[in-house]
Amino acid sequence: MTLRVVPLNRLMLLGGIAFFIPACGRTTNEYVTPPPPKVTAMVPVKHPVVAFIEENGESEAVERAEVRSRVRGFIQQVNFEPGQSVNRDKVLYEIEDDEYVAARNASAAEVTAAQAAIKVSEAQVLTAQTEVNRAQREFERQTTLLAQQATSKTEFDAAEAAIESARALLAGASAAVESSKASLQQAQARLEKAELELAYTKIHAPIDGRVTKTDIKVGNLVDNGTELSAVINDNQVYVNFSISDRQLLELRRARIERSEKPVPQEEWSRLPVFVKLETDEGFPHVGRLDYIDQEGVNAATGSLPLRAVFDNPNGKLLPGLFVRVRMPVSEPQDALLIPARAILRDRDTSFVMVVAENNLVQRREVQLGEQTAGWAVVRQGISETDRVIIDGLQRSRPEMPVDPIIYSASPQDLPAAFQMNAAQPPATASDSAEEDAEKDNEESR
Repeated sequence: MTLRVVPLNRLMLLGGIAFFIPACGRTTNEYVTPPPPKVTAMVPVKHPVVAFIEENGESEAVERAEVRSRVRGFIQQVNFEPGQSVNRDKVLYEIEDDEYVAARNASAAEVTAAQAAIKVSEAQVLTAQTEVNRAQREFERQTTLLAQQATSKTEFDAAEAAIESARALLAGASAAVESSKASLQQAQARLEKAELELAYTKIHAPIDGRVTKTDIKVGNLVDNGTELSAVINDNQVYVNFSISDRQLLELRRARIERSEKPVPQEEWSRLPVFVKLETDEGFPHVGRLDYIDQEGVNAATGSLPLRAVFDNPNGKLLPGLFVRVRMPVSEPQDALLIPARAILRDRDTSFVMVVAENNLVQRREVQLGEQTAGWAVVRQGISETDRVIIDGLQRSRPEMPVDPIIYSASPQDLPAAFQMNAAQPPATASDSAEEDAEKDNEESR
């Protein structure tokens, strides 16, 4: 077989023709506009919302009593375990009482001696009175005889002296009775003190509650006033917090608008107060305002100290906890709520992006209210029909078309805090007064 060699220049020419033939059949490239970016938008949720003041607070037990010794002595017995629940008047400590028993007995003996001394003095009074009576009769007889010149002046003078002496003895005996009675009172006072000190050798719980640990052991010497432990009753808990002077003015204005007249300060104590712990969802603990600082706003801090009281039957509000306090300012009012992630901010304003009717993005500046659990109240800037972009904000620019996916939300999708707003509106002063009156009537019945 014979091989035929083809020159290189011919091969290159044939290859160029081969590549040229398919290229002649292609169309010209044209720019195609990309579709609008997809975004997720939602209509604001309309829901009644209460305007609240929120501040930090600290809890403390309503009842806390120190347990202190009131006499000096050695601890003989400790009758509790740390953390034990005790009733009022339960004996917690016992101090050796031998010394105090002896002092009580000595004082009792003094009382008995004083009582006996009174009886002796009273007997002496009777004797002296008898002598006075005898001397009085003799003096009268001598007076009669002297008038009849039947006795001498000497006998008359002796009778007169005798009655004076008898009267002096009677006065002395009477004074001795009064002295003995005074001695009896002193002895009785010493006996009462001795009995009181003897009673103090048993140290009782001053209130119902749980007793703290003690560093005092059996055999330790304690002095009068030594702190031994404490009893804490946390069935009710105080929460102390403060509001700024601006918040105070807003609260006063809202209260006056509701009642159409100045609200007495004592009626403020009927305002409900809500508290949440760090691990709580929402504000599950409900109490009432208990005290407003009577000195008014602190000029140094510009704040007004307040105190609320909470029932604590389950013991969840431990004394000493830092808590979040929420206090209502006004009655529930309809408001528009959107997810907080839809809110954008620049240097001075907050704004959202909305989808207009032609699916063009518009920027709307908004005025915000409360923000809780990822949701925010919008006071001004949008309507209840606006479609607010909540996802895809990075692809949204003003006057830019978008392809919206509408997400529908309902009040049931709101966090528990806003559900509570509608379920627990703030009580008015008159409502609370009626509730207090009904409670008093039930207690009287």
